[in-house]
Parts: sequence; C-alpha cells; structure tokens
Amino acid sequence: MDKIITLENVTKSYHGKTVLDGVSHDFFVGESIAFAGHNGCGKSTMLKILAGLVRINNGTVNYHRKIRFSYVPEKFPGMDITMISYLRSVAQMEGVPFSKVNKLIEEFFLEGMINTRMNHMSKGSLQKVGVIQALMAPHDVILLDEPLSGQDTKSQEVFIEKINTLRSQGVTVLMACHEKKLMDEISDRVYTINQGRPEEIDTESSASSIFKIYVERNETLKRWPEMSIHGKRYVLDAKKDEIKETIMDLYDEGWELVRIEEFI
Repeated sequence: MDKIITLENVTKSYHGKTVLDGVSHDFFVGESIAFAGHNGCGKSTMLKILAGLVRINNGTVNYHRKIRFSYVPEKFPGMDITMISYLRSVAQMEGVPFSKVNKLIEEFFLEGMINTRMNHMSKGSLQKVGVIQALMAPHDVILLDEPLSGQDTKSQEVFIEKINTLRSQGVTVLMACHEKKLMDEISDRVYTINQGRPEEIDTESSASSIFKIYVERNETLKRWPEMSIHGKRYVLDAKKDEIKETIMDLYDEGWELVRIEEFI
C-alpha cells in the first residue's frame, strides 16, 4: 500500500504535560485504524495532528499527496441554525445534490428533526449530523472522534455499513473509539496510546479488555469514587473477572444498571 501520512518524531504537549512523545508512524491509503484507550491518553490529539488542526511541539507531519480531509469531532457544535439549513449549506459548498443529503438524513433516522435548531439537539443527534456531513462528499481521509457516542443501535449499523463502503473505495479511515464492535467490524488495526506512543493491541485477547458498566445517576445513593459522569449516567470500569461481583454490589446498593460495553 502507498503511504498517505507519515509522522516523524512528533511530540505534543499541553500546559507542560506531554500527550504524544516522539511518535513516528506511517499511515497508508485505504487502511482503517482505531485508537482506543482512556480519556486524555491522546486519541483526539492524534486525530487533530493528522488533520493539521493543531500545532506540534517537535517533529514533522508529512503528507505524501494532496489530501481532502473530512473530520468529525467528539462533540459536534450545536449551532443556532436548523439541521437541514446547515447540511444543505455544506452540500452546496461541496457540490452535493440535496437528494443525497435527504437520503442520509432518512438513513440516520433524523427526518423528524430537519427543522430543529442544532443547539436544541442531543449529543447523539449532533454526532449523526457530523457523520452525515462527513459522508456526503468523497474525501481521501475521514477522521472520526467517538463517532458512535450517543447513537442508537440502528444508526450504528448504518454507520458501519457506510464506513465499510468507503474502505472498499480506498478511503483511509482514522478514528478514536472505545466500542469493540466498531474495532472488530471496520478496523484493520487498533492502537492504544501508552506513555505518549501508539502501541498495537490484540482486540481478540480477552486479557486486554475491560468493561464499562453504565448505571442511572441517582443522587440519593452515594457515588462510588471510581464512577465518572457520562451525561445522565455514571460509568465505571471493571475487568472481566470482576463484572459479576461489581454488578451484585451495585444491585445491593440500589443502582439501576443501564448497559455493559466491552472496552479495549
């Protein structure tokens, strides 16, 4: 495969904290790479550097040809404009027919929100808008930061189908995510960022997996120290051999279990 982007000894720091440390890596045309790991490990920073959206402290980013990027941030902005007006404006700039936009809106089950102002939309719906924007026009590289965050199961399946179609057309897919399903179904390789450097991981190994347990927020119960806030819910991590005991403890204290996700 031909190289499309090369990082050479790239270092990036924020406020004195090194997020990426001397990273050298080649990315190839048509491959699909996922970056996994905990919040703050450098996944989003990696995507922004690859897209040329942030300055690096040291090193070089080499683009081996002229590249058209499409980028979906982790939190798509909720602007004071209706969804349909925004997407049609983007389509007009990209030379995309409105019929294609309308079809994508239907495929992602947003037809009931076409006149909703984006600053009144949920995070999951906004992520769908970002994904639609990224999919409407052909690009060389698509960068996706937690693209399935807040999305329903049917929309996730549509997303996976669309991305695999792009892969078959030679589009390079680079994303930050934590869903094992996404890694298994659309990723050629998966990396975690450990001490500032990407390390390839084996997604088939159960030893490398942890699980995220989501519970409904309940202010009448004492929040566990290891619980983090995730919208209207709390989430905590557990290893495979800890899940049963953790769930029993949660139930004993009165917590309402929402779901469990495998996390690499």
